[in-house]
Amino acid sequence: MIEQTFDVAGPVSAPAILLVHGSVVSRKMWLPQLRGLSDTYRVIIPDLPGHGALMHIPFTFAAAVDHLADLIHQEARGHALVTGLSLGGYVAIALANQHPDLVGGLVLSGCSHNFNGLLGIYLKAVVELMRRGWMKQSREQVERKTRKMFPPALADVAEAQMTAGLSPQSLGPAFSEMTGKDFASMLARYPGPGLILNGEGDAASRRGEATFVAAMRNGRAQAIPGAGHACSLDQPELYNRAIREFGRTIG
Repeated sequence: MIEQTFDVAGPVSAPAILLVHGSVVSRKMWLPQLRGLSDTYRVIIPDLPGHGALMHIPFTFAAAVDHLADLIHQEARGHALVTGLSLGGYVAIALANQHPDLVGGLVLSGCSHNFNGLLGIYLKAVVELMRRGWMKQSREQVERKTRKMFPPALADVAEAQMTAGLSPQSLGPAFSEMTGKDFASMLARYPGPGLILNGEGDAASRRGEATFVAAMRNGRAQAIPGAGHACSLDQPELYNRAIREFGRTIG
């Protein structure tokens, strides 16, 4: 039996939304969006290489972009509104840069800064420490930290995520690939509309909002009240509403 690597819900003929998860977790983090948006949209939530059902495939941006492009062709009739959080947001930017014809719009959360300068040096050091095995967390620590991402109202989503498995081994490869990339310049080459949708408490991401919005040809920013980095989980109803409103504005 072939293990499913993505979930999909909603009318086949409806506009498609592809949601790209962050590092360590899997597609199951998007269950509140799959449930909340599939009345109007064809909602597709895939696992990235190195995560979930694709844990056996090493994570690279190239592999992730190819996987998402194939999925849009197969499940979205070649066109989708692409939403990504954290690592998933950076992958979404790379996808839009390489395949702009597949991306009808971008919603980017927790991914509005470049990893260069001092931040890039720090990240390279972290990657090297991970590679040598000098920086690692126990399985219990990873599970405890991940469970904290899910509010009590999403206990069932947290359990679905834990059942799908966590992928802390993907952090090193992801960090290594993100270091030195100019994601703002990638955004500048994407001709479509974009929304920077961060939690109002995600200070690290919000510092770069203005730069990323300015890079886009047709972009704006919006903050989700009462939310942090994992804003789609902190305030799922507000997050879903923001996606719906953005979807209506871009047709």
